[in-house]
Amino acid sequence: MNIEKLRNARIAVVGDLICDKYIIGSVERISPEAPVPVLRVEKEKYFLGGASNVAINLRAIGCDVFLFGVIGSDRCGKRLSNMIKNEGIDIDNLIVSEDRPTTMKTRVVAHSQQIVRFDKEKILRIDKKYTNNILKNIKRCNVDAVIVSDYGKGVVTEYLINELTKTGFFVSVDPKVNNVGLYKNVNIITPNTKEAGQMSGVEIDSFKNGLELAARKIIRSSNAGYVLITQGEKGMTLFNRDGEVYHQSSKAKDVYDVTGAGDTVIAVLTAAVAAGFDIKSAVKISNAAAGLVVSKMGTSSVSIEELKDSL
Repeated sequence: MNIEKLRNARIAVVGDLICDKYIIGSVERISPEAPVPVLRVEKEKYFLGGASNVAINLRAIGCDVFLFGVIGSDRCGKRLSNMIKNEGIDIDNLIVSEDRPTTMKTRVVAHSQQIVRFDKEKILRIDKKYTNNILKNIKRCNVDAVIVSDYGKGVVTEYLINELTKTGFFVSVDPKVNNVGLYKNVNIITPNTKEAGQMSGVEIDSFKNGLELAARKIIRSSNAGYVLITQGEKGMTLFNRDGEVYHQSSKAKDVYDVTGAGDTVIAVLTAAVAAGFDIKSAVKISNAAAGLVVSKMGTSSVSIEELKDSL
C-alpha cells in the first residue's frame, strides 16, 4: 500500500472555524464571595479547532489544503488566522465578517480536570453572498475532494451542500446531528456511534442492536453514498446504499484521549479517496490513523511515517 500517494491529494475544507482556549491552573480554596472554586491561573493555551483542526490533519500527511470559513473582525479572529498561517495553511480564503464574533471555546482546567467551559459565538447562517464566494473559490482551487466540517455555527447550509454535490467533487461530511437534513446526496457521512443514534432516532447498543438500522436510516434520509460510523475502541463500520457492510477493528493499543479523532478520520479517509484508493482501503488507512491519534493526549494529528509503520 503506497501511502506516499496521500501527499498528492488536493483537499478543500469548508466549515466552522473555532479557536480552542485552555485556561489551566490549580484550585486551593473556595471563594469567600460565593461557593465556587478559585482558580490560580498558571498558563493559557490556544489550539485550532473545528474545520481548522481538520486542515491541520491534512497538512500533517502532506496534502495541499485549502481552508474556507468565516472569522470575525476581532482579536480572536486575528489570532486564529495567524495560527492557521503558522501551520502552513493559506488564509486567503478566510472571510472576515463584521456581523459575528470569531467562535471561541474556553475551557477552564484545574488539576487535569475541566471544571467549566464557556463559548463566545453567534450561531447565525452566513449570508448567501459569502457562500457563493466560498463555492467560487473552491472551484478555482481545482481540488480533488471537499470536506465539510459542520459544528452548527452557520457556515454549513443546505444551499452550500446542494451546490457542492453538483461540482463532481468527492464530498465528505463530519456531521452536526441537528443538521442531518442538510446532507443530501453527499458521498459519505462520518458520525460516531452517539451521533448516529441521535441522527437516526435509533438506540444503539451493538451492531445487531441498532448500528446497522441507524446507518440505513441515515442513508435513506440523506441519499448519501456511504455512512461510516466510528466506534472508538471497537473500530469503524462502513455501510453503503446497496446494503453492503465493511468493518475495520480498532488498531489502538491504548486509548488515552479521543479528542479530535473524528477530524483525523475524515481527513485521512478523504485524502485517501482523493489519492486514488478505493473506499475500503481508505477506511483501513483512516482506521490506522485513528488508532494512532487516540494514543496521544489532546487534539493531535498523524504523519505519513507513523501511518506507514502502523500499516
